[in-house]
Amino acid sequence: MCMCCTVRSFSFNTLPLKRREGVILRPKALGSQLAGRMTSSLGLSSFDDPNRESSDSHELDLSTVDAAAEVVKSYFAYWNVRDMSSATSLFAPDCSYEDTQYSTPFVGRPALKSHLLKVASALPPTFTFVVDDISSSPSLHSKSLTSVGVQWHVENGGSPLPFTRGCSMYTVNSSNKISSGFDVPEPAPIKQGNVGLTLLSFASKIINKPARTLPLILTGLYTYVVFFSPYIPGATITELEPRTWNEVINLSLNFFLVAPVLGLPFSPVVHPGLEGIFNLLLSWAAMFSGFITEGIYESCEGDREGDEIGFNGEGDEIGFTAFAKVLVGMQFLTSAFFLPYLALREEYRGGVLEEASVPRVYKLIGENKIVPAMLTSVGSFSIYWFLFGRPEFGGFQERLESLGALLSIDRVGSSFLVDLVVFGVFQGWLVDDDVSRRNGDKNDFGVAAAKFVPFFGLAFYFLTRPPLPTKNNEKA
Repeated sequence: MCMCCTVRSFSFNTLPLKRREGVILRPKALGSQLAGRMTSSLGLSSFDDPNRESSDSHELDLSTVDAAAEVVKSYFAYWNVRDMSSATSLFAPDCSYEDTQYSTPFVGRPALKSHLLKVASALPPTFTFVVDDISSSPSLHSKSLTSVGVQWHVENGGSPLPFTRGCSMYTVNSSNKISSGFDVPEPAPIKQGNVGLTLLSFASKIINKPARTLPLILTGLYTYVVFFSPYIPGATITELEPRTWNEVINLSLNFFLVAPVLGLPFSPVVHPGLEGIFNLLLSWAAMFSGFITEGIYESCEGDREGDEIGFNGEGDEIGFTAFAKVLVGMQFLTSAFFLPYLALREEYRGGVLEEASVPRVYKLIGENKIVPAMLTSVGSFSIYWFLFGRPEFGGFQERLESLGALLSIDRVGSSFLVDLVVFGVFQGWLVDDDVSRRNGDKNDFGVAAAKFVPFFGLAFYFLTRPPLPTKNNEKA
């Protein structure tokens, strides 16, 4: 059973939808016998195999059959409350699960866990599975396996959804772990797979949190205004001039103002106001690295292979989380990466993030107080450089006038000002989730500063926020 396939399916028939008298399963106090691992295995049915054991050779052990059905019921129950850690604990490690909406099965617990977490994050919490019928019997394939069949449909807040009926077949091994799964929802004309799931995820995030529409709308406006519109000075992205490329190269050579301060011979002369704006913007973009643990969640115990391996929200080993990739992009296109991320980021699922679950490189970047302190210094010096750098550009009034004249024909420089406004408005959007991951106080002064004081408030928060909890701290 996998909800993503049901809500994206289209039936080839036109039968009217009827309310089934099924059961919405919810978790109960489950014993330790259900604390295992999630997975599934494909291809255990072999009705055409002449060497298979006869069903007559199986002794009907009602206790085993009933226990297998309870395991599957528990899986549905945990699915309905989106407790994927508990749900995955019901599966055997060596299994494979076939969702017929996808071209290949999900083999092994990590792959299945990744898939289920992705699906869970894409669907509204009001979507629940209703079990219409369930049946179990000894498997025809092996004495050690029990087959469990389930007929189900999906409801939204108690109302049946069209085209969401389906059947699933599971095999449960002698350890009461699900060893295989096979879902057959109402068929779709094509295997929609990740494309349909992505569209569903996008719609679900907007529906669940309408505030996401603000950065989404601004993404479109930003893209149009900065790159294509005639409403800010300079040539559009389709008509870039050599002067624009030279300006970008010169600003990059003076990155963080190291070259002009040291008087390096290759350092080009650029208006200090533009240099100050550019380097303040880059230091601000880099400051968001304090949120690099965004998207890292606790893994199921036993799914980690070492202390330095972390897992993202989809259960995969971390190379780059989504936000880590955004951080890299923000050093080049700033708000063009930041705004879409705010609209489409994965929903925070609650709970604290233990320090042991974070890879070393992420802790070095995001948890080190030296990084925000250094970036605060760069940002502060950029403001100083704006006001007093390169004395040959005159006093404040004179350099302000010359900067205005430059920006009146410079789309790149004008876009920097737009980016500063975007960062100032949205820098606090990730703070509440970060505080929750640390089990901190959302009423703390640093939290308020991060939300309402541009740049320096965010720096203050990173310098004063509580560290990620350890197991000992959490118990305390």
